[in-house]
Amino acid sequence: MRRLIAMIVLAAGPSLHAAPVLAQSGAPAGRLTCTIGAGLAQAVATQKPLECRFRPRRGPLQTYSGVIRGFALDAKTVGRSLLAWRVYGPYARAPLGVLAGAYARKQGEVALTGSHDGDVRLAPRALPLQRGANVALGVTAFELSLIRSPRRR
Repeated sequence: MRRLIAMIVLAAGPSLHAAPVLAQSGAPAGRLTCTIGAGLAQAVATQKPLECRFRPRRGPLQTYSGVIRGFALDAKTVGRSLLAWRVYGPYARAPLGVLAGAYARKQGEVALTGSHDGDVRLAPRALPLQRGANVALGVTAFELSLIRSPRRR
């Protein structure tokens, strides 16, 4: 676990200074968390969809299918892990499906930028170690698709 944390910090390296910039862009619009079922190495290698939940500050819970398209760390050395981000965007109330789209890390940044107009940013969150390692810092490309819940009759 210590080795993983050291690898994440080294991979992020000088780009860790970008985190305060995100905080200055306003309050987060919510949190996005993705569970990794069979292990990170398999999820990265097979691009197996992950279940992701977006908890906006205002509005109902939204469920997405997420696929890791690029990863900068050695996924084989990672044990229990999950992906967790703070979501920043230009809206007070997050419309349904607002996070759907492709995300990528720009050079020198920690956050992923994307969605429809490139106006949504996903900044890795700090988590207690008991929950597992947040490997969001290693993600360089990610894609989200909205999972619509069945309509109630």
